[in-house]
Amino acid sequence: MKKKALLLILLTIFISLGAQTTNADDDTPKAAEKTAAKPRVGRALFQLGVTLAVSTRNYWHKYTKFIEDWQFELNWKDQRRKIFTSEGLRLDSNLFSLNWTHAWAGGLYYNWGRTNRFNVFSSFLFSAGSSLYWEYIAEWREISSINDHVFTALGGLAIGEPLYQIGSHFRSRPGLLNRLATLLINPNMEINDVWDGRSRAARVTTSDWNDFRFLLGYKNGPVSPATGDSSHTSLDLDLRLVTLPGYGAPGRASGFARQPIDNGYRWTFSFNRHGLEEMSGSTRTVLGGWWRRNLRQDGSGGLRGSECWLGPAMGWELFQKKAIVLYDGDDLGKTDPWQERERPTRFSDKHSLIHLIGPAGHWAGYANRLSARVDLGAFLDFGMVNSLAYNDYTSLHDPWGVKTTLHNWGYYYSLGYTLAGRCDVRRGPWGVEAGITYQRFRSIEGHDRFQSSILDDAPLRDSRLSYHAGLSFALPRSPFFLQINLQGIDRRGRFHEVNVSHRETRFYYQVGVTF
Repeated sequence: MKKKALLLILLTIFISLGAQTTNADDDTPKAAEKTAAKPRVGRALFQLGVTLAVSTRNYWHKYTKFIEDWQFELNWKDQRRKIFTSEGLRLDSNLFSLNWTHAWAGGLYYNWGRTNRFNVFSSFLFSAGSSLYWEYIAEWREISSINDHVFTALGGLAIGEPLYQIGSHFRSRPGLLNRLATLLINPNMEINDVWDGRSRAARVTTSDWNDFRFLLGYKNGPVSPATGDSSHTSLDLDLRLVTLPGYGAPGRASGFARQPIDNGYRWTFSFNRHGLEEMSGSTRTVLGGWWRRNLRQDGSGGLRGSECWLGPAMGWELFQKKAIVLYDGDDLGKTDPWQERERPTRFSDKHSLIHLIGPAGHWAGYANRLSARVDLGAFLDFGMVNSLAYNDYTSLHDPWGVKTTLHNWGYYYSLGYTLAGRCDVRRGPWGVEAGITYQRFRSIEGHDRFQSSILDDAPLRDSRLSYHAGLSFALPRSPFFLQINLQGIDRRGRFHEVNVSHRETRFYYQVGVTF
């Protein structure tokens, strides 16, 4: 376990250094424009300070709910144990929703720097520094939470940079709808525009390549465990922005980009007559990398040739099914390390991951009206994963004394990896997409907040294989398109001798709009 803790520390340092190197001045006009303005240091620190002050006030106002977290007094003996010994650096026992939202708090902190003209590395220090403040000053009574540090600091970059890049794209476009889109994607950016008033930066339309899609339609399967319904309304928002200068334009060149070149942001929701049944979200940012382009225009004005890149990437991911019992995710369990739970338990599937670092590759090929894009990625992950086998395990055994998050909320902290690939082929109005993602998780042992009271710290293992294929048709002379899609999810889990597998198949029929 010490090796795993050391691995997390080394990964954090590596990502910090990597983010720093990706912010050297680029030799492109766009990069020069972005780095020309000086950072607004005073305003950024003021905005961050107000945010942390309000959050600290709200936390202490609700603090009596968190009695089980009180482990240190305000004296040198206790604070020394917290800061300088392993007793003060543990995995916390909080509920799932409270912990994954730390990544979005990190994105907020990150963008107080980024929207005040700081580069990627300096903005990362905003989220990392805020995490240190929160864990060691605001929460001085509690352990310093390993998972909160990872989700706030690294999640801040993984979420904050895509929001900054996509928000900047909308900001560069005129019109009220684009102002609203900027506010929804990156409120920090719109707040600073209002703050600047007439002195705000000009809205210069960008030449970035984008694939922005909103889809609404019908999904069949899987059956809801709460209601038995198999039909759902599906809603997807899929935003991808490529900021590599010259992408998709004729030319022959190669080089190394020192600025983020590819950013993605996606949410998917499934509803039925009883409300929200399932949701998932993800972000991805490619921090820079080597690129090559060899494109030419043919006689009809179409493109021929190919282009590619390879660089370091980070991301964040969430998947959550609707809870079918009150204790699965409700704001309970704040007074004792272990809460009474029924047997067998009925926890719903869920996970949230920080894709710490990994290589991401892209290839695009063109032959007049035919185009193809292929994306590949491999990531090391830190996350919170629901144990698929735990419900079945509790029907056979008394689980008292297992990891606290597993007992109370059904999930465990994990290290693992993600392998992903996606292909998108288009010819005229027709489009074909296919993708596959494999994820494997193993629990972290020995660092529970109440480790000395743990009776069963056995490892847990889970995996998730998801795959999809779809066909779309763009309606002539309009931004609308029709799409059908087939998706499968294979889940496997193991705890002690209990092995569980599960398969879900979903069919989507959707109407979409590009913008």
